[in-house]
Amino acid sequence: MKRLCIHILLISPFIFLTMNSYPKTDSFVSLPDSIGGWTKLSDDRIFNEDNLYDYIDGGAELYLSFGFSKVFNRIYSNAAGQEILVDIFYMNSSQDAFGVFSFTVGEIGTDYGQQSQMAPGAIVLWKDKYYVSIFSNPVTEESTELMKKLAQLIDDSITEEGKLPEILDYLPKNKLDKQSIRYFRHYVWINSHYFISNKNILNINQNTHGVLAKYGDKEKSVLMIIKYPSLQDAVAAKENFVTNYENGILKSGMAKSETGKWLGIELVNDFFIGVFNAENKTELQILITQAKELINVSNKKPE
Repeated sequence: MKRLCIHILLISPFIFLTMNSYPKTDSFVSLPDSIGGWTKLSDDRIFNEDNLYDYIDGGAELYLSFGFSKVFNRIYSNAAGQEILVDIFYMNSSQDAFGVFSFTVGEIGTDYGQQSQMAPGAIVLWKDKYYVSIFSNPVTEESTELMKKLAQLIDDSITEEGKLPEILDYLPKNKLDKQSIRYFRHYVWINSHYFISNKNILNINQNTHGVLAKYGDKEKSVLMIIKYPSLQDAVAAKENFVTNYENGILKSGMAKSETGKWLGIELVNDFFIGVFNAENKTELQILITQAKELINVSNKKPE
């Protein structure tokens, strides 16, 4: 069957699930074998990074890029043969769970977990180090109510809450579109808001922490902040970016693009700040200045 991919923004509107049989090796304490007239269809299945592509054909890259230990899958079915799929991803940290969730595309709420999103036939949420996807096919009132019950059961069974990535603290609050925040640790996800490059020209790796967000009302500016392990790494990334981005358009640190939009970059210690698609030079400078101030205040060493 097909599952609506509301949590894969860049790849495809659908991911296709193969129904290969894997032995039951684990369970999640919140899930009963039957609920509301729906019964567990078969043995639970566990997938890891070695066989995730057997389960998700297109879209596995998002989970792999953040890092996870396993995904638990259970399918419920009713007398009419309708199905509800439950996937629980055991991410390596709460930051990674939030990272996957940040690439969902619906309106963010707090009905379940620390954050959740709902769409016809789907509920996704994250809490602590878990990312959860619940999907029904077809969508009925009965399946929708059961999905809500399952989401609440899972939420209640996860007793701890995880920390958000620290990099989010450096996002200026004024005119921030909170729905647009994307946390990334792989270069391919940078292009979710504004195309930068198909190559890793910012030297992104698992030791860097990056965030993207949109600002403004209509034609929104895009702010990108990346924290590198050291000042040396940040300098090297900036030099590589300037050399390889748009034929060196940012050698002076600030430029007006062919579309009339402004873009600029700056380093603050081991942080890279980039602003793209700004309406004017003033808007660009304000965003960079606000981000710099937040970084400097948060990283000021006690006297």
